[in-house]
Amino acid sequence: MKRLLIGSFLIILGMFIATGCTKNVFFQASFLHMSNDTTTDIVHSKKIGNYKITIYYPNTLRPANGWPILYLLDGDSVFAQAVATVKRQNHQAIIVAIDYPDKTRRELDYLPHPPELTLEILSNGKINIPDAYGGADNFLAFMQNELKPALAQRFEIDPSKQIVFGHSIGGLWVLHTLFTQPITFNYYIASSPSIWFSDRYILQEAVQFIKQYQKTELTKPIDLSISVGEFEQSLSGRELFSSDNQRQLRLQHLQNRRMVDNIQELEGLLTKANVAKLSLYYQIYLNQTHQTVAVEVLNDRIAYLLHSFSEEYQ
Repeated sequence: MKRLLIGSFLIILGMFIATGCTKNVFFQASFLHMSNDTTTDIVHSKKIGNYKITIYYPNTLRPANGWPILYLLDGDSVFAQAVATVKRQNHQAIIVAIDYPDKTRRELDYLPHPPELTLEILSNGKINIPDAYGGADNFLAFMQNELKPALAQRFEIDPSKQIVFGHSIGGLWVLHTLFTQPITFNYYIASSPSIWFSDRYILQEAVQFIKQYQKTELTKPIDLSISVGEFEQSLSGRELFSSDNQRQLRLQHLQNRRMVDNIQELEGLLTKANVAKLSLYYQIYLNQTHQTVAVEVLNDRIAYLLHSFSEEYQ
């Protein structure tokens, strides 16, 4: 038994040395899991509450300038796919999945706070009232002032290669952060962002962003990816409905949210503005729905970005 305990201790100690981990109070709130390349902790935000943070780190020598880092919103749903993409292509990156240990707070954390909230009327006539909203800036403060500094203490991170990925209302948060605090990350991936929220309030933020940074140049290059699935505004033909009325209500719901049209409008707005140092990637993913497209986007964009990074290391 003693031999087994000593062996386990040496493995964990070796992992901390290899990855550059140091004593970090932020990550000691509640330790859940450690494997040879993954840890899971419950961390406590001073202002918001608890988060479940799962981290993948490669068991290789770090790049000279530090590790690229990928932040995943709704992290539990896409973490495994992101890790598989990185491992399959032998790329080097730290992946940080942000989620919740119990009840989700994603609506509160990801939705911004418009001066006046406009509620969505659903196709069945009911009003879509979010359980909570308006905490996007507080969640951003958690990311910027608590999580990122703790990770920088734990790992040597390349400050020029910080990526954030969000889907749906997570994608909306990605856009909100870009338009209000653009230097928070270097690469923004907004998959099927919920532009429809509060009568497309995010487009007002986009206009203000354009006005500001056509006058005052961004202080560093920023890369934005916006994308949507082909069948997010229409039926794919693969859905099953119990009645024609249910089918019609679903189609009307998709058309009311205008997911494809909204992405195209945002792409046109940003392309026409031609903001200096802002690179824009835009794609409609064929044969994909809102439920299936996130994995495709993540796989494509992460593989592309990490491949471009790896060319710098050679």
